Amino acid sequence: MPPRTPKACRVRGCRSTTIDPSGYCESHKGEGWKQYKPGQTRHQRGYGTKWEIIRERILKRDSGLCQDHMKRGIVKQASCVDHIIPKAQGGTDADSNLQSLCWSCHATKTGKEGCK
Repeated sequence: MPPRTPKACRVRGCRSTTIDPSGYCESHKGEGWKQYKPGQTRHQRGYGTKWEIIRERILKRDSGLCQDHMKRGIVKQASCVDHIIPKAQGGTDADSNLQSLCWSCHATKTGKEGCK
């Protein structure tokens, strides 16, 4: 597979380029999550013990494989459980609204959604 084409960092005014799937350069990695409900714990955001049980069930249901890669005929291990319709847009924790994704697919999808 050819190397990724460097792109401008997603931080406004940053002149650095990156090949990281998150879109942030080394000095700004993790920047996108700072704006996501700052000051709240994962439990306050709805990702506590109950979520861990749901997460394990969905990973087991999907055989621990990234569903986005499976659609393309590629087998890759999943590490995240994603809301197909984001909770911020009215999605629920129903099994039908959840899918297993690898970290890079989850980060790409979340970035496209704007995570508001």
